Amino acid sequence: MINFILPTLLLIFSNISFENNLIGLWKSTDDNIVKFLKFSDDGSLQEIMQTQTLDYKFKKTDNFIEIELENGSLIENSFYIDADTLTIQFFENGKSTTNKYVRKKLAL
Repeated sequence: MINFILPTLLLIFSNISFENNLIGLWKSTDDNIVKFLKFSDDGSLQEIMQTQTLDYKFKKTDNFIEIELENGSLIENSFYIDADTLTIQFFENGKSTTNKYVRKKLAL
């Protein structure tokens, strides 16, 4: 009985930690733009759009992402992950903005 419970618990906890992991490739759910976010283990973030790719550094603390812009300034966005959907919320010009992204898996 114990031999069955331990692997089952490990599987459940590994799935929970994977679902809450920000690292990976995320595709925007907005059909009007083609945009990807790629978060890497080394703290780098790539924003991939139709005509350009922008590189940033990021730090994750609790439910916030702190992004260092090219000019050295920092912006902080709140985020949460629900299953395979990443929701990022921030304020722009005094208005709350929400962007959603779906986790994509890379086939090698």
